[in-house]
Amino acid sequence: MRTVLSRLDTGRVALLLLLAVGAAAFITRDQWDWLLEDGSVQTEGVDAPTLADVDDATERLYRIGEGSSVTYTVEERLAGASSSASGTTPAIAGDIALNTEDLTASRIGTIVVNVEMFESDSNLRDRRIRHDYLESTHYPFAEFVPRSIDGLDSAALDGAPHDISIVGDLTVKETTAEVVVDGTVTVDDEELRATVATVVSMSAFDVGPINIAGLVHTGDEVRLDFVLVASRVAPDSAGSGPAEFVEGPLEPGGGAFATTVQPILERNCVACHGENGPGFSTVALATAGDAAAIADDIALVTGAGYMPPWPANDAGLEFAHDRRLSDADLAAIREWAGAGGGLDVAPDTVMRADTAILREIDADTTVQAEPYAGSTDAPDDYRCQVYEIGDPDEERWIRGLQFIPDRTDVVHHAVMSHVRADQRANAEAADAADDGPGWTCFGMAGVGGSTQIAAWAPGAPALEFPAGAGVRLAPGDFVVIQIHYHYDHEAPLDHSSLAVDLIDDAELAAAGGTLDPVRTALYLAPAELPCSDEQDGPLCDRDTVLAQILEDYGPFGFTIPDELLARCGRSLESFMADTDGVATSTCDTRVSNPGRVIRLWPHMHEFGASYRMILNPGTEEETLLVEIPTWSFEWQLDYAPLEDLVLEPGDVIRVECTWDRSLVHEDEPRYVTWNVGTGDEMCYSTISTIPVS
Repeated sequence: MRTVLSRLDTGRVALLLLLAVGAAAFITRDQWDWLLEDGSVQTEGVDAPTLADVDDATERLYRIGEGSSVTYTVEERLAGASSSASGTTPAIAGDIALNTEDLTASRIGTIVVNVEMFESDSNLRDRRIRHDYLESTHYPFAEFVPRSIDGLDSAALDGAPHDISIVGDLTVKETTAEVVVDGTVTVDDEELRATVATVVSMSAFDVGPINIAGLVHTGDEVRLDFVLVASRVAPDSAGSGPAEFVEGPLEPGGGAFATTVQPILERNCVACHGENGPGFSTVALATAGDAAAIADDIALVTGAGYMPPWPANDAGLEFAHDRRLSDADLAAIREWAGAGGGLDVAPDTVMRADTAILREIDADTTVQAEPYAGSTDAPDDYRCQVYEIGDPDEERWIRGLQFIPDRTDVVHHAVMSHVRADQRANAEAADAADDGPGWTCFGMAGVGGSTQIAAWAPGAPALEFPAGAGVRLAPGDFVVIQIHYHYDHEAPLDHSSLAVDLIDDAELAAAGGTLDPVRTALYLAPAELPCSDEQDGPLCDRDTVLAQILEDYGPFGFTIPDELLARCGRSLESFMADTDGVATSTCDTRVSNPGRVIRLWPHMHEFGASYRMILNPGTEEETLLVEIPTWSFEWQLDYAPLEDLVLEPGDVIRVECTWDRSLVHEDEPRYVTWNVGTGDEMCYSTISTIPVS
């Protein structure tokens, strides 16, 4: 026997599946699915409150159990194809007491549903829905509390279908709302069967709509179909027990995996999705069995180009560390999944990464500031702290940096800035004036004399500078990291760190006492996205939103939108006509850091739809540097050109950003402008260069 853990969040287990591994070493995909669903499984089920004080003389007690289910159906666009997606859970329980003398006085107890057990035709879909939307590790149960029932009369006991309507309160996660379910009920002496349905908005319960850029987008409305099969029980019988699956036999089957697909996964996927990898909590690929469980999904996400993540297309420059799979690798995965996703190794065979997908540096030192915990009272928290690197009294050269987030569940992004020595007193004063370690800051370091040298967002690898180049810290200079924390349910203590590769004295002496300094410059464009024609509300007024930004982020945030419009020569009126929910912005900026390009880094937020960066637009030297046709907030990578690209004085960089309101559900419509909050937007880019020898 081997325990297979389907982890839905780091350190937590939502489902515990016991899989019997017999002598047979081969299983097919269909059999694997069947074992997961009906194999040797014991998982937490549903134990609904029982109805009390049942009068055996006038009431019949029916208990919901085997044969019952809840099914969701939602319209989705998956990998470019539109269809309906549905998932079902059999774990539902509750009591119904029919009053045979006065059916209108009948009672329905609380109906409890285990949402952790929702299963569709895609294990990958199920895991993402549970992990990211239902948050079932926090909220494993949904409850429906009926308050009234219409349609029951004396004829309803004749065993024929009768129309009914039930009004009650549905609770999902932390939200309770009234719903009405309609359908039919059939009752006889031994059994009650009801088929009822309702349509609700996912946004009303904070579980959607679902949008994973480049992969899937759903509508907001979801249909819920309840099949309630309730057997007659004695009034004093115990409550319903946990859901239990019965072990099934393991049939031998075929499938080539070890020499075809396993090496591809170990080369491209396991470093991220293997145990302890950054993607393990979302989708586990620690064993061969993990892969077999989502064979069709692996073929889908790789075929769609969603995985391995590489948002840039082929239209721009060729970059180092391109993660995309070859045509041969894609064909091998497609053939394996199409043949049933079988295994020719034991399901518990451990897969081991043979390459680091997220590049790491050979760090000389790892530095930390004080541990910090914010508060859920302020969902977005921007905190700056000093990270002291090496001996501050000496000159230091940084060859590489790697931000290491501690609490990935709340660390949203980080910006690393080099700050001049003359700003140390200002940083210390800001720290002393703010409760807790560090200080609240907007706009990189929150003090003057700072230059951004690196940034981290989910999926970002380490930053390595070319041989002979680095960031120079003069005596007294220091590094400040601004961490954006985003809190939903908890504000845990975070102790993120910075790994640093320093150039030693011998290397510096061999280079003549100095290196090529890395220069990083910002290239920005305005972001203005008015409410669409269908939207209305007080926050659709730009001035109202700017006043809110002033209150939340201070003068720095308040001045950014208008300053960018002026700097880029754009009028606000040119954006106000974009009332179809889509807006595009561009800005041409003269190069401020000429030299050889070593790194490009684009950045937008969740409304982002596409991004482009162009060198010398509209001239004979026009060059598309990078194009991201489908922006994903989850994957903000840096791009290191393979060819020598030199920016000359007088060159122009154009950045172009497009936003789309349909990508984000808004509880309250809001004018979106350039700023630092998660609900705001950016068209933000950095280019790092080194001098040309």
